[in-house]
Amino acid sequence: MTMNMNHLVGFTGKVLLIAQLAIVAVVALAPSADPHPAGDAQNGRKVFEKLGCFRCHGGAGEGMAAAGNVTGPPKIAATHLSLQDFVQSVRKPKGQMPPFDAKQVSDGELSDVYAFLQSGALQAKVELPSSASPQNGQRLYTAFGCYECHGYQGQGSVQTGGSRIGPPQIPYSGFVAYLRQPAGQMPPYTPKAVTDAQLADIYVFLQSRQQPAPSKSIPLLNP
Repeated sequence: MTMNMNHLVGFTGKVLLIAQLAIVAVVALAPSADPHPAGDAQNGRKVFEKLGCFRCHGGAGEGMAAAGNVTGPPKIAATHLSLQDFVQSVRKPKGQMPPFDAKQVSDGELSDVYAFLQSGALQAKVELPSSASPQNGQRLYTAFGCYECHGYQGQGSVQTGGSRIGPPQIPYSGFVAYLRQPAGQMPPYTPKAVTDAQLADIYVFLQSRQQPAPSKSIPLLNP
């Protein structure tokens, strides 16, 4: 009886050892999860610019996080979203972002954009210089006639159709990019007309403007 038990124990041990070796082999042969997407990051940068994503999210996808503002466009560079969730967020976005359907951008192109956002080396970072002057920015803002559409405080105007731009709700790099290649009826401002240094001054001036009062705090809007 003792010999049979010893034999059984030895046989069971061999079975367990074989099972463990099989598991190790399966794990070793299984494809590892690549933290970097297989998309073409170079093409992703082109698509990112073609779709105008940089106008809101910034040239490096930094969003308003760089300015310490959590109410503006979010940071999308080095996103923690999976590729599938990223595509879904572009197809059916939340907030004010417009949806992009498959006719505007394919899943393959979005895979490339995702790869671009994950590869910091390809992202063109445009930093707001510390020497930017809000006082000079206010003077330039008036001299260039920005107030004619957007108001003296960047508050926007229903009459002119100029949107509210003070304080900015897009990162500095997006601000520069939008002025260089604007959408709608706004004319483009080339580097010959307005330098990057001047735009930095205007940006910090607009940054110094007060946030609009929340609608809940206005009695006329809450009868």
